[in-house]
Amino acid sequence: MIVNRYLQRNIHLGTLGALAVLVSLSLFFLFVRELDDIGQGSYGAWQAALFIILSAPGKVVEFMPLAVLLGSMLSLGALAGNSEIIAMQASGITLGRIVAAVLQAAAVLALISFLLANWVVPASESGARSVKALAEERAAALRPGESLWIKDDRRVVRIAQMLPNGHARGVEIYLLDAAGRLQSVTRAEHALPRGDGWELRKVSRSRFDSDGVSTEQIERTEYRGRLTQDLLQVLLYEPRWMSLGALSAYVAFLETNGLDSRVERLILWQKRLQPLTIVIMCLLALPFVLGAQRQAGAGHRLLLGILLGLAFVVAERVLVQVGSQLALDGLIVALMPNLTFLALAVYLFMRRQSHGVGIRLGLAARQR
Repeated sequence: MIVNRYLQRNIHLGTLGALAVLVSLSLFFLFVRELDDIGQGSYGAWQAALFIILSAPGKVVEFMPLAVLLGSMLSLGALAGNSEIIAMQASGITLGRIVAAVLQAAAVLALISFLLANWVVPASESGARSVKALAEERAAALRPGESLWIKDDRRVVRIAQMLPNGHARGVEIYLLDAAGRLQSVTRAEHALPRGDGWELRKVSRSRFDSDGVSTEQIERTEYRGRLTQDLLQVLLYEPRWMSLGALSAYVAFLETNGLDSRVERLILWQKRLQPLTIVIMCLLALPFVLGAQRQAGAGHRLLLGILLGLAFVVAERVLVQVGSQLALDGLIVALMPNLTFLALAVYLFMRRQSHGVGIRLGLAARQR
């Protein structure tokens, strides 16, 4: 147990150090980019700093797999370079136990990333966009939330929920006359963006006149107003920042309305499989700190880790493009990069093991 905790602590500290460097660099470049926007409306240095702080959780989740790979290679490599792993094996600790400890450390990091992605990042990303948009006075009348009211000329629009790509759910439009009296109420279950307006679906319209109230049901109709997508952008979640529950509901919404959901379904599976990606990245570090690689320096391991991380990103994008062209299921497309690098980790690990066995057999033959 002590050895397990020792290995896990080193992996966690290494990952934390790598994550701090990667996130800090990303936030620095983000801040440099934000300098061009300072001065627009009331968007100043304080609002830019708040925007950067709220963007940090998303960067942590984004860089977690690469940080795990780099942190594991550097921390385990340091232990191997100091012959600590050899000493552990000489004292009777099997390689299987070392692998189990590495997997436990990876599981903790995967759980942290999962919790951040589903309970912290959606709120922080929404808050970051809101801070910037409101300070720049692009949407001064809007506030993030589950329901909002917007004045559009003589119409008052209530939106129960904004979804990605400008889709809306639970839309109510109240039309007033010049004296401010209510003329009609239009309710739509869903609204889809169409050019400079919305296409309302499953519509119920009630008209108020001197003869009373008349109601009609309409399958589809259009809404033309001044509610541009730029104005509503502050309220929109990007699918990659949504929680699993919200993204699942959004995919179901798209499929129910006969819309293309391939991209969103792929993002959903990528989010579901990110914990597996973190575990694979941790395992991938093991072959590079065993055998002959234990004498390699930290710079060599850092370079290997960066190259492997870049290779994973490139492989993921290439395989995603190939899967999209072949119209493969989102689960298969999301699994392909993970399975490819898992196979690479197993192959390298077995190769190191067979190489180590060959060396030991050769030394035994010489002693005879």
